Amino acid sequence: MRRALAPIICMCLLLAGAPARAASLPAIDAAAFGIELCPQSVCGAAIFTGLLNGRVGTTRASGSFAVAVTHEPLPDPGAQSAITGGVFDIRFGLRSIHGLVTGGTLENLGNNTFMVTITLIAADGSELTFEGLLNHNVFPPTIVGRLTSGL
Repeated sequence: MRRALAPIICMCLLLAGAPARAASLPAIDAAAFGIELCPQSVCGAAIFTGLLNGRVGTTRASGSFAVAVTHEPLPDPGAQSAITGGVFDIRFGLRSIHGLVTGGTLENLGNNTFMVTITLIAADGSELTFEGLLNHNVFPPTIVGRLTSGL
């Protein structure tokens, strides 16, 4: 039953932003803070949600994100594993950006922390990058990083 939730959540993320497609993605530089709602081992995808604060184009903006990612098994300390796919939805005010997770890496830094690098492709074909630190030492696990595009 729990594994059946992941595809439903992924579809909701994709469909939620469908009406507000942008013709072109502006430059984005935003700090991100979020939590892991459900691990891949339970939901079939690691599901995160959180807040964004930074710049969209030349305007200061706050927003939110939701992402469901799939990945290879978590690596041993000092090793990496691949992020293999997923979906995302980012919102800044009335602007909604959604698309696919196309790849990335999880690098185990030891002490139950991971450097996360993710490549995202928006529905309009624009590329975004997320880099951050995933901390499994707290519950729920936290993710802190930076989302950028067009810089």
